[in-house]
Amino acid sequence: MSELPGVPEKTEEWKGMTRTVFERIARKINQEITKNIISKPSLIKEYLLFGENEFESIKFKYKIKTMDEFIHFLKMTNQQKPYIWISGKTLQGYWNNGNAKDRKLNALLSFLNISINDWDYWKSTEEESSEATKLYHDKNNNGTRFLLRKHFVGHYFRYYQKSDQSRVLIKTPFVIKEDAKHIVTIETKTIGHQYESSNMVIRDGALYIECENLEWNEKENYIFNIGFETNPKIISGVSNTLDRKGHAIAIKNLLVKQETPYDYYKCEGMEIPFDQPLNLSEEDTLVLNFIKQRSNNIITTSYIHSLEELRADTIFKQIG
Repeated sequence: MSELPGVPEKTEEWKGMTRTVFERIARKINQEITKNIISKPSLIKEYLLFGENEFESIKFKYKIKTMDEFIHFLKMTNQQKPYIWISGKTLQGYWNNGNAKDRKLNALLSFLNISINDWDYWKSTEEESSEATKLYHDKNNNGTRFLLRKHFVGHYFRYYQKSDQSRVLIKTPFVIKEDAKHIVTIETKTIGHQYESSNMVIRDGALYIECENLEWNEKENYIFNIGFETNPKIISGVSNTLDRKGHAIAIKNLLVKQETPYDYYKCEGMEIPFDQPLNLSEEDTLVLNFIKQRSNNIITTSYIHSLEELRADTIFKQIG
């Protein structure tokens, strides 16, 4: 900011700046925020920088109907007169210990390119710093919790081919739920085992989940593609675990969201044979056909620790 006219190099001297100088800073900030929104529309589609009521006023003012039209409007805006996400008056007030509104802080954090997952940590006051640090490292960080709670909480069925590569589709319950303290957790089952999330984070359009086996010492990890979708019916991804020989494997997964909740604790996993399925729902049939038509549902590995073992394994595969 020091390259702007009238802006001192030392921020300690900013309190003495005039409103005009703060307006110059605000223009620069607004230009950068607009660029960030164009590259990451979820910032406004999630109503992180303004509320739904404010967007109704924006639609009326600029004669637009949808969020996509507003994004197009931002692209066409003169950079010298950018959309005002934050004003010089507001900046000057903040710099002189004025109260900061939450969405204006979000705008500033967007300008600084701070990850959404870390916004609550950055917005915490000095008195809250110890608690904020705890939340910053919390296994269920607030940014991920917010997005899961707003768009993904619900009952799903998880489908995947049986890990022994037999021609069997597994269908198991998978629930993303929120408790009374607004803590979001994920629970799922395999045939005979139950898992619960121990860590999860949304990053770059993907949901990463680490689950603990509730019955013995084993982990199962998931990566699901969620992109910028806000109401997905189906989510695809992979699970990573060990097979019965202790070898790492990756398995293609599909989550199908259910319109009607079910009792997770009474719902058990089931096996659906590829070749003789009986009395399947339309949903089950679609998923079964999708999995049957693909040959790469499971990636297996083996113990290889030398070039000789690699050569032997390659020869074995060629013979087989």
